Amino acid sequence: MVPYMPVFLVLIILGRYWVMRGPARLTAEENDRTPDLGEKALSWASILMTVAVGIELHLTEGDFLTASEAYWLNILPLLWLALTIYRKDIPGDRTATSIGIWTLTPYAAYVLSHKELPESTWLSLCLFGWAFFVGTLRDAKRPA
Repeated sequence: MVPYMPVFLVLIILGRYWVMRGPARLTAEENDRTPDLGEKALSWASILMTVAVGIELHLTEGDFLTASEAYWLNILPLLWLALTIYRKDIPGDRTATSIGIWTLTPYAAYVLSHKELPESTWLSLCLFGWAFFVGTLRDAKRPA
């Protein structure tokens, strides 16, 4: 599995570039904003967590971080949900959604390994969906 590690790291770097800059101008300029400090911290934490999980899956024999339960992987989606609910000034735009998707990237490390996804994956997906729903609902109620 080690030959896939460089590809894995390149994908993380490209994803980080897209979160910060955006792959293309697909939306209006007023919807394209730079992430605030909390969103930047979440994206960097996601990168570090993804790298840590990837290293453990591919370079070690242990399962300290990648146990079959791995409920700690739900921390980032939970923080994104809390940020979405608490910070009402953050819109549910492309930048916020990108940060939310980044909170799920630690699970991407499992794609290149033969280990099954943790049992807590469904909880992270529910937290992501709830935050996405809250952000979209709040934007729909905002005056134009």
